[in-house]
Amino acid sequence: MKARNNIETITGIKEFDLDADIIPEVGAGGISFKNTLKDFESVITANLFENHNTKIKHEVDSKYIFITLSSQKKEFKTEIDLLTGKIVSMSCSKGYSGKIFKEFGVGDKMSDFIKANPNIGFDLDHDAYVNHPFDGLMIYPPIQLRDKIINAVVQGKAVPDFIIDSYEIIDMEFARKNFEGTLFY
Repeated sequence: MKARNNIETITGIKEFDLDADIIPEVGAGGISFKNTLKDFESVITANLFENHNTKIKHEVDSKYIFITLSSQKKEFKTEIDLLTGKIVSMSCSKGYSGKIFKEFGVGDKMSDFIKANPNIGFDLDHDAYVNHPFDGLMIYPPIQLRDKIINAVVQGKAVPDFIIDSYEIIDMEFARKNFEGTLFY
């Protein structure tokens, strides 16, 4: 519980913690879903106006009105809704060493994750593995395996195994608004 309290009170964030646990419904990268765009103002300002080489990069997606903040090599990314200032998702990929459920990380086999977590299953609406009830965790299989996995799930056959290359957690409030009716809570 101590780790949860620490990441939920951080402000003035200057870099991401690539060793931090991945905690569905709470956060990853040393930040939480309680953080907002305001907590990143100093690094965004430094990047825009002072031309500093900060440890957090940013990209604005004007089509969807999101700003994506990432570590230098994009091992960790977070998307923030520019209209609300709230974090909507966090992604951990190659180079991120933090663990989910204290045991699994990027580079582990999906079959091992499924054995240890009987609540996870493949969600056909979103082409991702999710926990039931949904807690914000989404694990996307490699693109080349998606159709094979979908077919195997529909037909009740053995699902192809793969190495997990990223974990995504999404904010539960965002999920309820945008995926209502398609995710189990």
